[in-house]
Amino acid sequence: MKFNKKFNTILILVMILILITGCKSEKDNIDDNDANNIESELDKENDSDNNVVDDDDKDGEMAVGDKETGEDDKDMVEEQVPEGDKETGDDNEDKETIAAPDFTLSDGKGNSYTLSDYKGKLVFVNFFTTWCGYCKDEMPDFQKIHEKYKDDDVAIIAVDVQHDASEKPIDEVIEWAEDLGITFPVVFDEDGTATDNYYINGYPTTYVISKEGVVIGYVNAMDEQDMEKLISMYR
Repeated sequence: MKFNKKFNTILILVMILILITGCKSEKDNIDDNDANNIESELDKENDSDNNVVDDDDKDGEMAVGDKETGEDDKDMVEEQVPEGDKETGDDNEDKETIAAPDFTLSDGKGNSYTLSDYKGKLVFVNFFTTWCGYCKDEMPDFQKIHEKYKDDDVAIIAVDVQHDASEKPIDEVIEWAEDLGITFPVVFDEDGTATDNYYINGYPTTYVISKEGVVIGYVNAMDEQDMEKLISMYR
């Protein structure tokens, strides 16, 4: 009787171990399929400028409320697959493209901005919070890019994640942006819809949207040089 109980206990533990291992393997496969790394394209540009990216520490995105994305991650460009319509690219019939989820958000001053109105431009959609140090650090570089290309075919939209529990009220964020000299649109995702549609789980996260309104990929913290490289690659 004691032997049977011991045998049954061991059998149950083995079955649980097999189940856990199987779930982990399945999750790993899903993660690999859903977020393909296109970092190599940016790396090629860096190599041509004798600015090779250090691949030793690229852990990807952070969880909201954890820590800000480190500088070692700033050259990471990854494909992301937000919800949207799949299309077939003209250059490669086998390559599926994802239409950028559209949004219309207010700037808190009575103006609204709709992403789809920017078709024909390469768009950087930057999701940020004011408490994120790296978000603040990269804003002057976004401003430089805005001033250089504002009358051309490149645009920047900064989306404040207003529903984040630690974020400042809208009027204080507007003042924060004005103090930094930001003149590109800063809009507010109050209910979290845009943030959810783009699967944002770390700040800063910037999506690069093609002139056709297709998601190219996303980048964590970056600087003016990184943005110029992306513009030369996808403009």
